Amino acid sequence: MSLEIGEHDRRLDESLLRSLHALLAEASVSQAAAKLGVAQSALSRHLKVLRQLTGDELLIRIGNRMVLTERAQALVAPTRRILADMSLLTSEAKPVEPAELRQSFRIATYDFLPRRFFADVVERVARQAPECDVVVRGLGSRFEHYRQLADGEVDMVITIWPELPGHLRAASLLTEPMVCLMRHDHPLARGPMTLDDYRRARHLSSLEHVPGQGTILDAQLAELGVSVHTTMRTQFLGMAPAILARSDLIFSTGRLLAEDFAEQYPLAIVPFPARIKPHRFRLVWHERTHKNQAMSWMRGELIAAARELAHRPRS
Repeated sequence: MSLEIGEHDRRLDESLLRSLHALLAEASVSQAAAKLGVAQSALSRHLKVLRQLTGDELLIRIGNRMVLTERAQALVAPTRRILADMSLLTSEAKPVEPAELRQSFRIATYDFLPRRFFADVVERVARQAPECDVVVRGLGSRFEHYRQLADGEVDMVITIWPELPGHLRAASLLTEPMVCLMRHDHPLARGPMTLDDYRRARHLSSLEHVPGQGTILDAQLAELGVSVHTTMRTQFLGMAPAILARSDLIFSTGRLLAEDFAEQYPLAIVPFPARIKPHRFRLVWHERTHKNQAMSWMRGELIAAARELAHRPRS
């Protein structure tokens, strides 16, 4: 039923849900209309109906901008989840044509993967699905991505944590050995580094994914009976190369990221001084989106980019 016919009798349907989702995401009628590819006047009519249905203004003007009401903020997660569930009804109706897709692919991950991986992913999407975009966000605490996937806040997660509940699916992306990264003239860069050398050194590390419980590396070192002095923890690993180049800190990470950092600054890559499990990156998604063909296509592109990265020639 069109909005022009009995607006007061209008019930919530997919078109209104999609309008609501866009309005909540953009907090702007004009930007939401552009995202949906509809006229601004049409979306304004949708907003009028949504206000009647919810009994709330949803968007209010403060100064020169629009903001979500408290009620609107509470509707963000359920609206996203309902649309994700509805997509299952038509996801296998016809083969997906990437060039016809118009959506965002939202990925939560660490920045433990090198720049060329994300550059390759964006290039693939831009070439094959030019009307789509990619949103990359942080993972948050250790189990936060379970909720993010369940609530539809993100579509996929790239993680190295091994545990997964039964309603999540996963595919292997990359497996790479752990190495140590340090400035090129660091005393430990000259010869074989022992585990005792490693223990006595000062370290740079990522943030703990559960405060007080350490990282995966901390747990692996504990199994070896080793604890280290971590001088700095950060979620912004892009700052690591500059810090390493101007300090005696050591950063333990996967070889691919170490090589990426060593291309930017004069850094040395040294083998890890003990037998330790490699970084195993997995791509994780919710059962709800498993048969969604657009998401399946995107997962395939991520896996292809990872394989290309793993098999690239090394100098």
